[in-house]
Amino acid sequence: MNMKENKLKVVKRSVKHVFTPEETAKLNVDFGQSFDSLQAAEADKKSVVIQYSAKVQEAESRMTSLRATINAGFEMRDKPLVIVFDMAAGKKHFYLESDLVDGELPEGAVALITESITDADRQQELIEAESKFECQAVIEIFAAVKTDFGWLKVGRLNDQWFSALNVSIGGKTITERLDGEQKCSKNRIDQIRRALKTFAGWVEETIGREEAKGFKNAIELCKAGQAEIVE
Repeated sequence: MNMKENKLKVVKRSVKHVFTPEETAKLNVDFGQSFDSLQAAEADKKSVVIQYSAKVQEAESRMTSLRATINAGFEMRDKPLVIVFDMAAGKKHFYLESDLVDGELPEGAVALITESITDADRQQELIEAESKFECQAVIEIFAAVKTDFGWLKVGRLNDQWFSALNVSIGGKTITERLDGEQKCSKNRIDQIRRALKTFAGWVEETIGREEAKGFKNAIELCKAGQAEIVE
């Protein structure tokens, strides 16, 4: 066939093509990019699955909690409470603040919670109670010897002087605090003398009359020293 005598027609057919080195290199680059895209897509898919799984779990947990609350008929909530200490009974009672009428608890108010008073409660209550007293002073009655000690506290409240003893002798103790309900005196020295008289009587009763005489000099020195202090 004389191809020059015939007009050539160009068509496209699938035939074997051997890649050149340049084409092979480009295919390798394309493969690497496709692999990276696949990895990224799978990571995104995993992240989305985790996110929606968490949302499903959160919804299920919320439904469980709501169902339990509905069945119980109540839930615990933080509310402002008023605390009342009954030191004699060793109990503290909590009332709803909304129970107050003109700032006071009405008769018949029912405590919402009742708990035992702790040592920390007693210490805090002591600090708050004594903080109301002015011109407080701690006075040593006699020098401490081993576990024996004797202190006298004095303070003023509403122009009246109050006192408290804190003494330990031979394992016997007397522990008081400043209390506005106790006996008081108009003058500081008078109240100190009142407290020292109470101390002297307690010592005689605790260790005996003869042994108590050993504290007489300490008591007189304490009186004399405090008499010189100006109120």
